[in-house]
Parts: sequence; structure tokens; C-alpha cells
Amino acid sequence: MSSSIDRRAVDLLLSIVESTDAKVAGAVLSDYHANSAGKLLAANVLRPDGHNAAAASLADFEDEPVSLIWSSERNGYGYFSPSAGWVGVPKERMGVYGVDFPVLFARLLVGLDIASRDGARVLVPRALWELGNARIGRRPQRVPIWFARRLSDRKIWADVADAARRRPTPHVRILLTSTPSGRLHEPGLPGHLVVSIGDAIDFDDGMAVSPEILSALLDGTPAVSPHTPLSLSPSGQRLTIHGNVTIDLKSDIHIAIIRKLVEGHQDGRRFSARELLDHAHSSAKTLRQAFGAQRWADLEPYLKSENGLWGFAL
Repeated sequence: MSSSIDRRAVDLLLSIVESTDAKVAGAVLSDYHANSAGKLLAANVLRPDGHNAAAASLADFEDEPVSLIWSSERNGYGYFSPSAGWVGVPKERMGVYGVDFPVLFARLLVGLDIASRDGARVLVPRALWELGNARIGRRPQRVPIWFARRLSDRKIWADVADAARRRPTPHVRILLTSTPSGRLHEPGLPGHLVVSIGDAIDFDDGMAVSPEILSALLDGTPAVSPHTPLSLSPSGQRLTIHGNVTIDLKSDIHIAIIRKLVEGHQDGRRFSARELLDHAHSSAKTLRQAFGAQRWADLEPYLKSENGLWGFAL
């Protein structure tokens, strides 16, 4: 991993990843980001991806774009300027550069012990990828890692949330994103730790995500603010109600049931006891039996059944 990829280069890369097509014009790179662009091109995270057939005038100080034509005599593209005659446009200014996502993912994850059979898998085209399962800290289970871009776009956020509902996980999932944390409009996804890459990169190691930072976030960061009526930690092991009631969970069955109930509370859905028990692969006959007397006593004041369907009543 090259340490020459500094914070400025990473910031440029993430801004390109967040653009609609994850592409940038060569003229923008050469005019404003020449140093950082050189580092990203050398690292292969940016690659040539077509060219523009128009450019801003280099001779007439006009903002309007001009169409480029090929000159076989000059063996290059350019345009005719009334004041300067023929003006050639360097190839690097005409070029369009796109993000090479497989290379980006490899560089982000180089510091993680990650298991993936076939590399990144697309879950939402051009928006969400499944990267694999990583060993984070001393956790006995590997933690699934996803990557999403442009989460400030509410349509993309909805698509990602739908993918998360269709692919539930019994434990926490890390959702890495190129979207800065200040531009995330939603409080979080149940069962997910949403991490902006800029907050988790070890800049002493190029652009690698730090496993130590991820471990610390998993240990201490709630999925949503604890001051909301209901929140669940990313691991699913701590339920916070009204900001001052905490219920700790250890059993995988308990975590799976509560996670589904929290998701239902946020989406306005309720569930039969049988649906909850089957979801958690519990052989118990009732929720009281599944949780046991002590844990059920903690939960019962906040869980209510209406017409046989269970949900939080806060």
C-alpha cells in the first residue's frame, strides 16, 4: 500500500465516488487536482473511461464549451479560435476518468482479515456491494461488510434499506459508505453500523480502513441516538428505551427477536409470536418462554400484543 495517497487525495476520490456516475473530467483533474489525481491514477483507483468531445476554450477566455474536431494534419483534437487560430487540446484534458471499484475495495480492505469467495457482489447496481466477512477485534463471528455510495440520495437510501431487509443478518453488519457522515439524513439502519470511510481510514497506511477504528465503533456506537424512543446497538446486544432504560441481550435468539421488533417499530409493522419465534429459530411456544422470566419481566412493560400481533408500545 502506497503511503503517497494522502488525505487530500482520498477526499478527492470520495467526492468522485459520490458523483452521479463516479466519473470526472480530465480537465477538472489537471486544472484543480493535478497532484492528487496523479496519486490516484498511479494507484489505479482512477482509470480512463472515455473522452469528452467538447472543452472550454483555452484561448478566448469564454466559459462556453466548444466542440472538438480531429485534425489528421496535427494528429490530435482541437478547435478553431477566431483570435488564436487552431488550438490543440491535450488528450489528458479530453479524457474522462472513472472509479475502478474492485481496486478501490481491495485498497480499503487491505488491513482486514476478510473472507470473500468471488470478490465484491453487486446488490444494488452502481450503489451497493457486498464485500465479504471480516474478522474485527476479538469477536467470535466474522462481521459482514457492505459498501454503499450516495446515501444522501433518499432513493438510494431506500434501495439500500430494502436490500438490508431482504438479506437480514443475526449479528451486526458494517455498512461502509463514501457519503460523509454530515450528509446522512437518516438515523441509521437496524442491525447496521453505518461508517463513513473518511472517519475510518488510517491515513498512515494510504487509504486502508482501520480495523481498530471499526472495532471501537462496534463496541461503543449505537445504531441511532439513545435519546430516541427506541434504539438498538449495532451488535443487537443493548436495547435502549426512552434514553434511560437499557436492556442487555446475550442470546442469539433474543437478539434476533428484538432486532425484528425494532425494525417493525420503525416501519409500523407488528408480528405474530410464531413469526418472531420462527425468525429466531426458537423452539419455544411463546415469547415469554423464549426470553425467560427475568428478561421477559424487563421487556413486558414495553411489548404489547394487539389482535395477536406483537410490537413495541412506547
